[in-house]
Amino acid sequence: MSSAIFWLVLFVMAVGVLGTLLPIIPGTPLIFLMALGYGFYEGFHKVTPLVLGILFGLMVITFAVDYLAGVVGAKKYGATKFGTWGSFIGGIVGAILFNIPGLLIGPLVGAVAGEMITGRKAQEAMKVGLGTVVGLAGGAVFKFVFASAMVAVYVKSVL
Repeated sequence: MSSAIFWLVLFVMAVGVLGTLLPIIPGTPLIFLMALGYGFYEGFHKVTPLVLGILFGLMVITFAVDYLAGVVGAKKYGATKFGTWGSFIGGIVGAILFNIPGLLIGPLVGAVAGEMITGRKAQEAMKVGLGTVVGLAGGAVFKFVFASAMVAVYVKSVL
């Protein structure tokens, strides 16, 4: 039975890794919670508090990256405060109104709108919007790598 539970947890963790690329699935929290659940199941002999601490730390880092990636990308491409806030607000509004496509398009539209409000030309504003998307994509890759590392830490601790 223990082997079946291990594989079930590993499968759900793999879904969590995919969740770093699909915003509808809470990727790293799902991975952490599955490790915590397995720890309760096996009495925390293999998934120790140290392992859970490492997983928790990696999860927190992915939250920070998730929050900062678009902003850093926008700043790198010359965003003003209006463009940065536009990207942030656009992401929220996009997610509410258009679900997953809105999470991708909202920050772009918000950054461009924010830059246009400051009087920037459309071409300059689009450059900032593109920077936001580049930052979000970079953040997604980073989260994918960290989620994969979380799964590897779990597997190493259990096997």
